[in-house]
Amino acid sequence: MIQVKRMNVISAAYMVVALLLVQQVFAQPAAPTGSIKKLISFTTQNSVKLEVTFNELPVDATRFSIRIAGDRSGKSIFEQEIKTSTIIREEKKMIFSVTGLSVDKWFPNTPNLYQLTFTQTTADNKTEEQKQRIGFRFFESRNGHFYLNDKPIFLRGIAINPPARGIPDSVEKSRKFAEEYVRYMKSIHVNIIRIPDNATWYEVCDELGMMVFGGNYSSTVMGEKPPKDYDKAVLWYKNEAYDMIAAHPSLMIYAMTNEVPYEDEIGVQWEKFLSYAHAKLKEWDNTRLYIANPGYGYGKSGDICDLHRYWGWYYCSPFNFINIRDNAAIVPFPKKQLQPVTFTECVGNYTGPDGKYNLTPDHKNPGSQLNWTGHAGWSDQARLADEHQSFTFKQATEMFRRLRVINPELSGVFPFTILFYNWNNVERFVDMGPKPVTKQARLSYQPILLSWENWQSQVYAGSVINPIVHIVNDDDGFSDLVNAKLVYELQDNSGRVLTSDTINLSDITYYSTWQKKLAMKLPSQLPMGDYQLAGKVIAAGKLVSENYDKLFIGNKEWLAAAPAAIQKIILYDPQGKTATSFDKLNISYSKISSFNSIPLSSLLVIGENSVDEIFTKQAALVKQFVKNGGRVVCLRQDAAHLPAVNSVLSAAMQNVTTPLDVPAYPPPARPSRNGYYVNPERPDHPVFNGVKREQLRVWSDYTGWDASQKGFPAIYPVTDGYVPVDKKDIGRIAVLGNYGVALEGITIAEVADGKGSVLLCGLDLAGRTKVDPVADRMLINMINYMADGKQHQLYPLITEPIVWGDYESEKGVLTGVNSGLMVHAVPRVPANIKTKITVTKEGNRFLGATGGFNTRPGIQYVAYGRRMYGPYYLRGFGNTPETIDTTTNVGEGYFWCSIPAGKTMSSTLVWNQADEPFVITIKVNEKTEVSKEIKAGETITVECPVSGTNIKMHFRSDRRLVLLQTSFR
Repeated sequence: MIQVKRMNVISAAYMVVALLLVQQVFAQPAAPTGSIKKLISFTTQNSVKLEVTFNELPVDATRFSIRIAGDRSGKSIFEQEIKTSTIIREEKKMIFSVTGLSVDKWFPNTPNLYQLTFTQTTADNKTEEQKQRIGFRFFESRNGHFYLNDKPIFLRGIAINPPARGIPDSVEKSRKFAEEYVRYMKSIHVNIIRIPDNATWYEVCDELGMMVFGGNYSSTVMGEKPPKDYDKAVLWYKNEAYDMIAAHPSLMIYAMTNEVPYEDEIGVQWEKFLSYAHAKLKEWDNTRLYIANPGYGYGKSGDICDLHRYWGWYYCSPFNFINIRDNAAIVPFPKKQLQPVTFTECVGNYTGPDGKYNLTPDHKNPGSQLNWTGHAGWSDQARLADEHQSFTFKQATEMFRRLRVINPELSGVFPFTILFYNWNNVERFVDMGPKPVTKQARLSYQPILLSWENWQSQVYAGSVINPIVHIVNDDDGFSDLVNAKLVYELQDNSGRVLTSDTINLSDITYYSTWQKKLAMKLPSQLPMGDYQLAGKVIAAGKLVSENYDKLFIGNKEWLAAAPAAIQKIILYDPQGKTATSFDKLNISYSKISSFNSIPLSSLLVIGENSVDEIFTKQAALVKQFVKNGGRVVCLRQDAAHLPAVNSVLSAAMQNVTTPLDVPAYPPPARPSRNGYYVNPERPDHPVFNGVKREQLRVWSDYTGWDASQKGFPAIYPVTDGYVPVDKKDIGRIAVLGNYGVALEGITIAEVADGKGSVLLCGLDLAGRTKVDPVADRMLINMINYMADGKQHQLYPLITEPIVWGDYESEKGVLTGVNSGLMVHAVPRVPANIKTKITVTKEGNRFLGATGGFNTRPGIQYVAYGRRMYGPYYLRGFGNTPETIDTTTNVGEGYFWCSIPAGKTMSSTLVWNQADEPFVITIKVNEKTEVSKEIKAGETITVECPVSGTNIKMHFRSDRRLVLLQTSFR
């Protein structure tokens, strides 16, 4: 009997539980209670949606209330009980909504914040509350623009920021450091930054009005590429990837991945997943926008067409940004209509703590360094790197803003570049030390931007220039620019105003642009030197914008200072373009129509693109003229003309045909046909007489081009660069000027043959006559050098020890990848890093893991010797060195030089950085040979006899050995 009663009690208990479960399932909705696990608020301009996650959804009746009060004032604007609108049982979540609120909105210039308190009260009056600070804002896309609270807004971003960049945690994640950093960013007019998930940093951005782009910046989702379970991945985004950041009003854009594949089958899989996840996430939070695949997604999934383009760093030039005028040029398929276009990574130019470019081993950085700062001495490298970093920042950011008038979908730009010198050892923000590029940011990111479009950067005194001045109104207060005037001036280096004018501006409405082409007459009596265009916008008596553009102004006296030619000049120029140039420059010459009789005491000049059928038929006569001691200047010949010149040259050359600025991604292989930033390989050579490295960067356009026209301005000094057909012929070529990534392209070289030589030039000169004084000076220099009647030295004369890796002491004996001797880089180790040094079998020396140029900007790799790495090439468009023969770790390298008479011994200091011994072999003029074993960790001197004055040094050993110094005695 007792057992029966017990069974009835148990059955009754089960029935009660079952009834409760039925009530829970069919309640509309149920009123659960339970411990609050998490609270996330999503705000618009006047509403808030709460997503509350519980440990369990209890079954007893519970009351819920919300209080919203000013963050500082504490004044309540809303306080009442509310009911849930939705229950998501499988996620143990309840959704609550409050609409129609009267609040002050969150803007970057007025970051209004509120305290939200969510309270639940059980039937027995027990309460639990959660608090969260919120701001009311709504970020969306309309008609291809970003809108924040119904205001169009352009994103002026920076992509490399702390935390997680090597600064000590106690400093980097402190509130004080974050506040000082964000305040500084706002002071240089940055309005959005990309930061990792860190509560302190997000809270500071909320308070100070700094917009944020964040989320899952990774090539995986849940560690998968791509995830197989889509719904599980969506929950991962909501509950893990976005969990900490979703409630912060400063967050405007979610990143769903970063640079995942976009082509082939794997690209299709990623697009399918990201499209699905984006749709689900948009249901979850529609108050922000999503970039599904930053850099590579092209907007096929998500809300934004985003690209990562490092034009002006390891490929192309900053002028490639001209292509952003037309989305079809930068997106490889029909783009989703009316999507904002952003570059959330661009600029690059990774400089280290000492300002020089970071020579990260096994990477694109060393070749990129050579492209922009060349073989300048290390004492100049930091300045030159700073200048190019700032120049690239200026072109990228200002073109993005002023070209909105042509392509309205251009909506935001985020340079991924290093703005500060110091990272690992800072104790406070002030220790970081802003680089010069931050001064450029302060100008280029002015809310009201004055920007110069000037394609004539090197001009003559007395000439008329026609720069276009643009004014872009992105006022932080969303105000129109009214009752303003433009003042523009020519200033000398002291800031003294030489000429000026004023224009009264019509009203420029918010988010619109104004532009005007000026006619500016330069004073005729100006000394040669550097000047600047200065522009200022003044409204209500206050300066609201200013900007500058550099000018070099030359004069006829500077040209006259060039040494005069001694030999008679004869010109072969059927087209007549070069003759016209000679006439304008008062170069005396006689014109010929055939090569039947060339006086040996004369200089033969082949005009631009003048190699024709007559030249081809009579090439043997020209070649014999050279062998007998004659000199030839062959001005630029394009791919249709240069091949015929090879019948005259002792070392065959081939044109490079790929253009520099190709908007497609990935770009074609380098070097490019055209180029700029010419590296004077032998800066003391007569062809560079009176010309500075800085004057070989960009030359003046002679076509009258502006951004409203198709194509590009004619601003590149090099239009027909070339390379040797066989790299081994470099021993017969004096490379005087080169260009491009790793200096692969040649633009000025003297090719010896017999007693004479041919100077082959790829510069675009004739069209610039009397337009660009530097181009004119270069033409005069080359003519006069080849007509000087002196014996020319093919190889650099070495009188002091060559310190390998010190470009200045190397004196141009190594050019491009031809020699096989590659710069060896070693890390400077910050005091707070205890990571061990590792040396790969290829000889690359790393502090811990590879890379680190952006995640560890406080670690700088510097040149320290050269390694025998050849033969090698630059892999892909990333320009990473790759050995041609991967079956052996033995490499080689060589160079030619001239030494004074009487020297009989070469002495080379060699370091074995490895943990095993290796043998090095040194051969001189492919005759005398010496081999020596170098023990692990040892540095020794290896001597080898030399004879004569023209020397070829040939080194061969394991790629881990490092050449430190070579001298002759």
